[in-house]
Order: sequence, then structure tokens, then C-alpha cells
Amino acid sequence: MKKYRSLYILFLTSLVLWNCEAEHKNYDLETSVLLSLTSAASPAAFSFQLPDSNQTTCYDTSGATRACTGTGEDGEFTNIPAPFSLQIQDSGETILEESSGLTWQRCPFGMIWNGSTCIGSIINVYWQVANAYCNSLTTAGRSWRLPTARESALFGDHSQTNLLSNTYFPNGQASGGWTSTPAVGFFGRYLFYSYGGITPIDETTNMPIRCVSGPKTPNASFTDLGDGTLQETNTGLIIKKCAYGQADDSTCTGAASPLNWQQALDYCNNLNFASRTDWRLPSHRESFFISEPSIGNSNLPLSLFPNSIQASIAWTGTTANNALTTAHAQMVYQMYSYSKSDTSNVRARCVAGP
Repeated sequence: MKKYRSLYILFLTSLVLWNCEAEHKNYDLETSVLLSLTSAASPAAFSFQLPDSNQTTCYDTSGATRACTGTGEDGEFTNIPAPFSLQIQDSGETILEESSGLTWQRCPFGMIWNGSTCIGSIINVYWQVANAYCNSLTTAGRSWRLPTARESALFGDHSQTNLLSNTYFPNGQASGGWTSTPAVGFFGRYLFYSYGGITPIDETTNMPIRCVSGPKTPNASFTDLGDGTLQETNTGLIIKKCAYGQADDSTCTGAASPLNWQQALDYCNNLNFASRTDWRLPSHRESFFISEPSIGNSNLPLSLFPNSIQASIAWTGTTANNALTTAHAQMVYQMYSYSKSDTSNVRARCVAGP
């Protein structure tokens, strides 16, 4: 009996240590990627709950609404990977997004909460002032900071035209603002725009601020599953190594072929690869767990995604709500909107799971 009890205790201890490993790795690597190059089996649980974009309506290439079933659009996959759920807290001053655990200022810099709404006007400032303001903020007794670009991608509600629900963020606010993430290649930081775009901008430009509190969202960490796919180990997202048009070999031989948005949706939606048929284009949010801002001329780590520079502009399944004939596409950790009819600039890389 003692022998079995000792083995049981050893098993529990090993399990605790294994579960702690992911948190041990979640240190601040704002401009570097954490890569785990193993072929181990997928972990049973994931340390970060990536919220759904909350886009529930589907739109064809012309911008007309259509039934979501079978389209492969973002709107077809509700609450995947996790629900997007907002909660008013701190006497109305802050908003919690429950899956990510991030708490946001309800009113951006320049506006204040008067007990029923945000009053005043948004004030734009350059990056150093924005950073100092968030670091010194004490609202609701919390510690605040500028969000990372990845955290900013988790902020918006993609069922709303400007990504903000007036119920939670009242009085005609815009969702955009400074992030803490350094831009690649010049003196600047990434900026999140109210339509969902993320681009680098010079630090001396005056822009809005919305601070965040809570556990810092982890950087991307990848496990090679040895079957032409990788797993992002924080979220469980499965990513196909080679893009559309490339051979599914160890070096992804060949050129990644451009295709329009509908063709990209159909390619991923009908893909049967690595014994999986649940492939899709990544959502706006999911694409930020395939990429890392330190990589430079590609939004993917080339050591894990070989020959990927040509696929550095890739479609998401998320329609841009401010222009329904366009969809979001990611380029070098930036997010742009392209016409859904574009056949020359954008590629496709599929994801599945978790």
C-alpha cells in the first residue's frame, strides 16, 4: 500500500510541476519569440483562453449577408476558442473580458466615468506620455499599463462597426490607441485602430490611450507536432506549416500562391490534412498567436515555418465591419483590410482546433 501511495504522490508532484512549466516560461519577451521545438504530444490543457472575435454574421464578397453554415467564415465558429464575454466592474469604471482575464479602462484618457457614462473628450498624446500615464494610473486600486499589440487585438468586439458596444463603452468612443509593443525597423510603436487594424507609427505622433490591467497575455510558443503542423502551446491552436501553393515537405518548397478571400475560405474549409478536417482561416485574434513582432520581414518564425516570407500577408476569416467587402489580413505583425476580391497580394495559411 505504501508503495502505491508513494507512486501516487510522485505522480501528483510531476503533474503540478508540468503544469507550472508554461507559467515559468511566460516572462516578458516583448520583442522576442518563445519557441518550443519538441515533438511531444499535445498538452491536455492550455494556459490561455483566447476569446472569440464575437463576429456572428457572415458576409459574401459583395458585402451581402449570408447563412454562415459551411462558409468557413469567422462568424461560423462561435465561442471558438473561448467565449468573448464582457463584465462591468469597479462601480462601472472598468470592463473585464472574462476569457482573457484582462481589465480595461471604461473611459479612455481625457474622458471620466461620472457614474452613468463617460464624459469629456479623448486627448491624444505621444507614446512616452501614454506610457507614463498608464504606469501611474490607480483607478479601482489596480496596477495599469499600456496593452501589448497582441492584447489590443483581444480588445474589440467584431460584431460592432467600430469594435465597441455602447453598453460597455458609452458616448461614442473609438477603440484605438497606443500599445507598448516596439515597431520593427524604426523608432515607433504599434497602434491599434478602431476598425481593427494594427500598424507601426512614430512615437512622437499624438494618439489616444486606453490602459489595461491584469495578467499579461503570453507570447507565442510553438510545439512541432511532426506531421506538418505546429501547436501554439498557450492556446492549443493548430497551425499548418506550409501555406497554400507550397509543397507539404520539410522545407515548404515552392511559392505561396495568392488567392482571393472566398478561395482562401474554401481551401481551408475543405482541407483534409494531418488526419484533421476541422481546418479554417484564422480569426483576427488567432492570427496574433501565429506571429511575433521581433521577426522582421515575416510574421512567422522561419525556423518553424520554412520558406514563409512569401506568405507574410495572409487572410483571416474575419470581415472588416467598417467595410463589408473587405476582410482582415495580417502582414508582419500588422493587420490591414484587403478587398475580398484581391487576387494578387494575400495568401492563405490554415488553422484548426484547439
